[in-house]
Formats: sequence, structure tokens, C-alpha cells
Amino acid sequence: MTDHHSERQLGDIQSFFHINVNCTDLDRSLAFYNLLGFELVADFAAMGDPDFGTIGLAPVLRLPADVDGRAVLLMPKGRRDGTRLDLIEWRSPKVVGDARANLAQPGVGRICLRTLDAVALHKRLVEAGYQPYSEALPIRMGGSELMVFCVEDPDGVVIELMEFVRPAG
Repeated sequence: MTDHHSERQLGDIQSFFHINVNCTDLDRSLAFYNLLGFELVADFAAMGDPDFGTIGLAPVLRLPADVDGRAVLLMPKGRRDGTRLDLIEWRSPKVVGDARANLAQPGVGRICLRTLDAVALHKRLVEAGYQPYSEALPIRMGGSELMVFCVEDPDGVVIELMEFVRPAG
């Protein structure tokens, strides 16, 4: 039996469940995130779920009643618990956004993913035609030695890849 009183002492938030990234072409985005090492754990359309409006998400997301999209959940290969990546291609409403000026702009700046080999991942991305902002560069931060670089997904979401060469402590 769960002791809800003890859980409340920790705070109302238990963990992150998913991070949503909207995309203009789900298949193209899936190919990118698969290259990074993610795998599909849920394809809601393939599971027979009705459209978002029918299941009641429109008011939750403050979207029109006829909202519709294709959504999948991804996780790092071989993992089944932890934060998921929620990719959605919206069919309705279709919205075109302005490109961000730079990473100092207010709002979510980037998503950082921990990797085992930043140099090898950088090479795979370049070979697949992506253009990282820099090479995988060594930096020291918070007592850790890191290899780090950033790359944009197909819709311009900045993904930071970080290898902990020597963690702090």
C-alpha cells in the first residue's frame, strides 16, 4: 500500500514523465532520434487510439475541439523507465512558428542528452547529413570533464549531447 502522506513530504512532483517535441514530419523526426539511439515504445495510432479531440485532450492542451495529430513515445534503446520523448506531428491545427533568434531566447532553450561517446555520435550525425554547431569539444563544468556539442533536429529543436568523461566527485 502506498503511503501518500510520506510521498507528499517529498513534494507533489514524482518525476518527469515526458518531454514533448512538436514536429512537421514525424517520420523524418523519428529517423533523427533513432540515429541518436532512441527507440519507439508507443505509437498511439498503431495502438488504435482515436484522435486527440475525441479522447478529450483539446481542452487540456487549450487547442480547438477538432485537434488531431500523430504521436509517439520514444526512449533510449533498452530502457523502459525514465523520461520519454513525446513526438507529435499536428495535423490540425497546423501552425508555422518563427525560428528562434538564438539559444538565449526565453523559453526552452535545448534538450540535453547524456551519451556514452560524443565523438562517435557526432561522426554518425555528420555522416547522415546533419550539421552540428561545433565538433565534440572538451569542457570542464561543475567539477566534471565533459565532451559536448549541439545539433538541431529536423525542425530546429536544439539537442545538446554530453559525454561525462570524468564525472565530478
